[in-house]
Amino acid sequence: MPRMFYIALGAAVGVVTVRRAARAASTLTPQHMAGSLAQSVQDFVADVREGMAEREDELRQALGIGAGDDDAPDGTSDLRADVPDVADAHRR
Repeated sequence: MPRMFYIALGAAVGVVTVRRAARAASTLTPQHMAGSLAQSVQDFVADVREGMAEREDELRQALGIGAGDDDAPDGTSDLRADVPDVADAHRR
């Protein structure tokens, strides 16, 4: 009777080991690694863009340039008003 127990236990451990090894091998394929890397890069880019937008809002508030101006939908009318035209600068 103890032999049957150890044979069944060995078979169960063997099946679990083979399944885990196959799963680990499938995660190390080039396609899986490339997909994982691409997702990581996309997440990083999204985080950077979000941080840039937050910082831009902070700078706009600190400089008193509100994004709620009616002149330009993106809030850049205040910036453009102070910048001389390039053509005018060359004529002077």
